[in-house]
This record gives sequence, structure tokens and C-alpha cells, in this order.
Amino acid sequence: MKAVARGLIIEGISGSGKSSVLQALLQYSQGKENLPQSRLVLTEYHTQRVLERKEQEGSLGPGDHLALLEELVAFLEGLEQRRQGRGWTQGVLAEADFFFILERFHLTHVFRFPYMSWEMVQPLDQRLKGLNATLILLTVRAEVLEKRLFSRRHTCWLNYLQRYGSTPAAIVDAFLERQELARDLAARSSLPVITIDTSDRSPAETAELIWARL
Repeated sequence: MKAVARGLIIEGISGSGKSSVLQALLQYSQGKENLPQSRLVLTEYHTQRVLERKEQEGSLGPGDHLALLEELVAFLEGLEQRRQGRGWTQGVLAEADFFFILERFHLTHVFRFPYMSWEMVQPLDQRLKGLNATLILLTVRAEVLEKRLFSRRHTCWLNYLQRYGSTPAAIVDAFLERQELARDLAARSSLPVITIDTSDRSPAETAELIWARL
């Protein structure tokens, strides 16, 4: 993996396996001696879902998304600037390094919300490149996506799915359209991109493949 600040940004639609893969990555990383001891992990609850109340109230807009993304990227940049400014020798710099994982980030804020555009987040993408972030895009096939989406039986989730169609097929199609947009956005990113189809892979297998490709 690259030197200086290093990080993974895990992107993908609902049902692609982001949360399960994140947990598997954390378990797999416990045996990675070359990872910095300082590690920052933020789940979707802190990188996107903190905006849900405004979304439910109908008051969520581009400024809210950009403010959240800016806050998180600026925090990471601040860590790196202070680390570099300390003037440690090269050997100590490696020990003082940090590693971050973000579940859902700037791609999600664009492909999930029609009023957002790539041009709005492109400057943030460039700043993430300066932090040596790698983009992990998880994808899933239609038949597997349907099983995963409808395996969750609680009412709140099923009500949420009904926003996207009146039949399972229509709902899956809506999510697959979103997945294609995510692919397009990943192709426009300045970050290294690792795309993995999770349809036939367990979270542990996906995590192992990610670490192998870094």
C-alpha cells in the first residue's frame, strides 16, 4: 500500500454488501502488521445517514451534503498536515501514519440524490487523492440483489423499498440504475478503483480480495 495517509472508501448500492464487507475488512486487518496503529473507521451512519432527518423533513439540499463531506475530508487533511508538520524522521513518520475507512462517501451522495452532481464533489475527490485513498466499488447481480433486498423483513425497510416501485422487479431495476450511475462516477474519479462483484463471494472472501489488490 502507498505511504503517507492511506484509506479505503467503500461504495455501492444497498444490497451490495458494504456493511458486511466492512466488518470483514476490520476482522481481516487485525492480523495486518503493516497497517498503522492509528485507524479511523466511519460507517454510513456518520458519512451519509446523519442527514436522514432533513431528508425526511424535505429540507435536505446540496449544501448539507457538501458541508458533511467537507467536514470529514478536512478532518483527515488536518491529521495529515499535523503529522507532516511535526517533522519526524522518516522511520517515525511510518509509525505515526494513520489509516481510514469510510463506508459510503462522495459517490453515494451523488448517485443517491438526483439534485447532486459529480461536478459538486469533484474537488473533494481530488483532495481524497491527496490522502492516497482507494475507492472500493461493490456491485451485485440482479437476481442476488433481489434476494438480499427482500431478506430483510422489518416493516420500516419494506416501506422504504416501496419508494422505488410497486413490484420486486421494479425495485431491483431502480437500484440497478443507481448501480450503473455509481459505475460511471467511479470511472470519473481520480482515485484508484477496485470493483468487485460480491454476488458469489462471502464478505470474508471479498475482504481478502480487497487487501490482496491494494
